[in-house]
Amino acid sequence: MSKPIDTLKFWKDRIDAAKKEGPMHYSIYLKKTMSDIDARHHQIIQKLGINKQGVQVLDAGCGYGRNAKWFSEKNYVGIDFSPDFIDEAKIHFPDYDFHVVDLMIPLPFGEKQFDWAIFNSIRQMVEGNLGKEAWETMLENTKKVAKNVLILEYTTPEQYDIL
Repeated sequence: MSKPIDTLKFWKDRIDAAKKEGPMHYSIYLKKTMSDIDARHHQIIQKLGINKQGVQVLDAGCGYGRNAKWFSEKNYVGIDFSPDFIDEAKIHFPDYDFHVVDLMIPLPFGEKQFDWAIFNSIRQMVEGNLGKEAWETMLENTKKVAKNVLILEYTTPEQYDIL
């Protein structure tokens, strides 16, 4: 059964529920803890040198800015199509650069402007709810603005894809 993940109401409802029922990560991942997965994803980012000074990073589908803590505010841009998520991200990381951007349309950045783009637990959700074609569109739009793409998933914390 697919979910309406391409609607703003779906994400607003998830954010509101997370504020009432648990930590903010409930808005994207309904588990009690994310610490193991979070630690593994951070290790992958460190191993690849993505969080080194001067490396420009685009956090594609940044949600509430969960990944921002791993990067300097000077080298990080977070985007999400949900204005509610962007508002949350700005509360948690006020010095960082966040924008409302839809990955389904060409992104408002220069060609290969970023050294890396990161997708964190988006691929399986998009493919499972919107279809493989939607994922391919998002990926192609992102590859135009980033030299490298890292795909992390919650369901496979030790595995990742680099494109």
